[in-house]
Amino acid sequence: MTMADFDIARSRPLRLGIELSATQPWIELTALRGGADGPLDTPMRVQAADLRDAYQKVATIRAESGYEVPTLLDVEVMIAQDSRSARTSLAILDSALRTVRRPASLLYVGTPSGLAGLIADIHTLGIGDGVILRPLVVPGVLSHILDEVLPALCRAGLQPCDDAVKFVRRVAAGRQLRPA
Repeated sequence: MTMADFDIARSRPLRLGIELSATQPWIELTALRGGADGPLDTPMRVQAADLRDAYQKVATIRAESGYEVPTLLDVEVMIAQDSRSARTSLAILDSALRTVRRPASLLYVGTPSGLAGLIADIHTLGIGDGVILRPLVVPGVLSHILDEVLPALCRAGLQPCDDAVKFVRRVAAGRQLRPA
């Protein structure tokens, strides 16, 4: 894969979703397009081991669909104020498992600003139209997504759906109040 393989000029808006539970549908955080364009098209979710795998899977989808189907890359997320804390949190989570955790898709462990940069790069480089974030620890990671990642992506052109963001904030607040 070379830089010439990427479609830098993106015409579709950056999209962002979040999956709060494997048993519940994911939530679109992107606002509907205004005017004649109508609602957002239903995306194809892509699970990939790395960005190269994602690019190849998305290219196949686009070749088969005529580029009409939006694609969102699943990204499992563990973020904290610093990378070391994020890695420590992931190690603590993994130590509680009876078997070795195998990510279902791309795994990002690091800072909120790093995650925002990854999402922007995925969109800008044409790897996908956006991502569906899958927080590994909902209360803490979700707060970082809402308070740091989302504002950074808004500065990069994301148009959030205010009602969806408010709903996710209520979910985050409710989960933080529950005893462990």
